[in-house]
Amino acid sequence: MTFSKKTKKFTVAVITPVFPYPKRGILPGIERYIENLVFSLVKSGIEVKILTTYSNGGKRYDYYKGIQILRILDSRAILGRIGNIFYLNHITFGLNILIKRNYKFIQNSNVIIFPLAIGFNGFFKLNKYTDISIFHHYDIPKSLIEHLTLPFYHFLEKRQLRKSKNIIAVSDFAKKEAIRFYGINENKIKVIPNGVDTDKFDPSNFSKEIKSEYGDNILLFVGPFVKRKRIPVLLEAMTKVMKVIPDVHLILIGDGLLLGDYIKLSDSLGLQKNASFLGFVETELLLKCYASSDIFIFPSELEGFGQVLLEAMASGTPCICANKDPMAKILGDAGETFKVNDSEDLSVKIIELLKDREKLANLRERSFEIIEKYNLKAISKQFRKYFEGIVNNKEG
Repeated sequence: MTFSKKTKKFTVAVITPVFPYPKRGILPGIERYIENLVFSLVKSGIEVKILTTYSNGGKRYDYYKGIQILRILDSRAILGRIGNIFYLNHITFGLNILIKRNYKFIQNSNVIIFPLAIGFNGFFKLNKYTDISIFHHYDIPKSLIEHLTLPFYHFLEKRQLRKSKNIIAVSDFAKKEAIRFYGINENKIKVIPNGVDTDKFDPSNFSKEIKSEYGDNILLFVGPFVKRKRIPVLLEAMTKVMKVIPDVHLILIGDGLLLGDYIKLSDSLGLQKNASFLGFVETELLLKCYASSDIFIFPSELEGFGQVLLEAMASGTPCICANKDPMAKILGDAGETFKVNDSEDLSVKIIELLKDREKLANLRERSFEIIEKYNLKAISKQFRKYFEGIVNNKEG
């Protein structure tokens, strides 16, 4: 089978506990990845169906930009946030797919994609399908609650990856983690990086209103408030930057269990006038913040990829991230890196760039060059070629 106009419509079912429509939820990075993945497939002329939950709102049968959506129940729909405990929502979602009227929605699909682990891919009579699991990164437990809960997700993920015939890793770093932590055969893994919609994330989103409100030295962070993002390192760096550039302002966009703790930490460090926690924001404001900030700061110590770096670069905002792959590899010579968890080094890099506008402009231009290979259209071609290969091999 090949992807040509002469063949019947090729259909992909994406089975995911989260999908960012009609609203975004608690996993912004993963949700944007799934959104980009879906539209990469659509741009390749592939019909896409989404089988998801009610965690992002919506009704049972839905339609979004030409995509059919079916929502089914999971434990969160009944228990609220407590339904996330021990990843019960993933398990109940997976079991609910086995109900005939739900399974019927995907049974005519040529390919089934699992962007997150649910652990039940082996139960879906997948011998007649081409199944693909996506691997992002391996979460190492940091807090007590993570030590109690993450092993459950690791169990689901390991089980799913070992049963999957095909695996996409979002970076070379992610591929190495899948091999190291789960013992996955490297021949099953194909690396296809994240893409970014450059029609959406673009310098034209610049906002005079944001500049007027936050000043001429704006720093931006976007992401969930979890430990591995290392937001305290950024807040501590801010106290040092303020001594040299008093009018610097940090915008933090996102939510999470640690939001309250980080707001308290910010206040205790005296950042009340220099840091704004905006929580989740509508897409329009997010795009404006990206394009209107002077530097995007990403202090995270662990990522499978780093989608927000692409979004910032596509918006014309130079980046500073921790000197760890895959983030540092993505930036290349189009940004600056600092020593992991070193607020002093981070503050030095911030001050240097804010004071050297010519260097900032040069980094901005190099960002546009790098972002070309991550353009959603370019990534769409990679997905298309990969699908052609695995489907043709199966039929051959």
